[in-house]
Amino acid sequence: MNQNFDDNYILDPKNDVVFQRIFGTPENEDILISFLNSLLQKTEKEKIKHIEYIDTKLLDIEKIDEKIGILDVRAITDSGIHVNVEIQLINKYNMINRTLFYWSRLYSSQIKRGRDYKDAKKTIAINILNFNYIKCEKYHSTYHLYEDDTKAMLTDILELHFIELPKFLEASPQSDNALNKWLLFLTNPQETLREGIEVAEPAIRKAITVLDMLSRDPETVRLAELRMKQILDERSMLEGAREEGIKEGIKEGIKEGENKKAYEVAINLLSLGIDIATIIKATGLTEEDINEIKSLD
Repeated sequence: MNQNFDDNYILDPKNDVVFQRIFGTPENEDILISFLNSLLQKTEKEKIKHIEYIDTKLLDIEKIDEKIGILDVRAITDSGIHVNVEIQLINKYNMINRTLFYWSRLYSSQIKRGRDYKDAKKTIAINILNFNYIKCEKYHSTYHLYEDDTKAMLTDILELHFIELPKFLEASPQSDNALNKWLLFLTNPQETLREGIEVAEPAIRKAITVLDMLSRDPETVRLAELRMKQILDERSMLEGAREEGIKEGIKEGIKEGENKKAYEVAINLLSLGIDIATIIKATGLTEEDINEIKSLD
């Protein structure tokens, strides 16, 4: 691929091909450590000093079809904590179940034949989302296992983090802590450079240098563009399904007066991420009915 690069051309670090090359390679261990320490400062007393990467193979992007979003970064910290970092650019309306599934795989993979359950270490799943998904005003939300009434923690072995980048941008927070500086790098690396934010954070300075090098590597640019094409195709497919679901849902809701059918239509529309107002219009159900369906999910 022959491409004339100019000084202003820079790849998007949110592109998971680029993200994996910045954060997911052993030579950039200090970058991932800095990012994790900024993210886990409220839940981990001890700072991470060393990590061991799990499966650093770069996948063959050209052979990936519909499996968008499987490029992740997995590592074990020096205290034995297993960490999975994944960045998602499109909303497939399954993040909660997906997160729990991948968390469980990472957790259960620690227990080999003949080993005791107590050998399994704390496992943390980190999701960086380029869309809003969690019912929480904060752009960084953290979840554990708690007792419903007393809020006493059952165990800290499960820890889930969601970072919603649109909420971060909307909040426009000051770059007064390490996490905000990293999120500014992910959402607007040019601004990071302009503001000189990287000067106080050596790992961010290195990340920008790596990103600049990747942006001038023809093969990385080619793969990043191919990945973006896959993502855009997937997004278009989902939007098409969503629009078709709205049309079909409205038709079915009008055609079928039975309560049972209305509930089936509502369930299908909810699975597509359709808003409650549209579902009410399509099915004739009340908001209370639909919230009841959601609570059973």
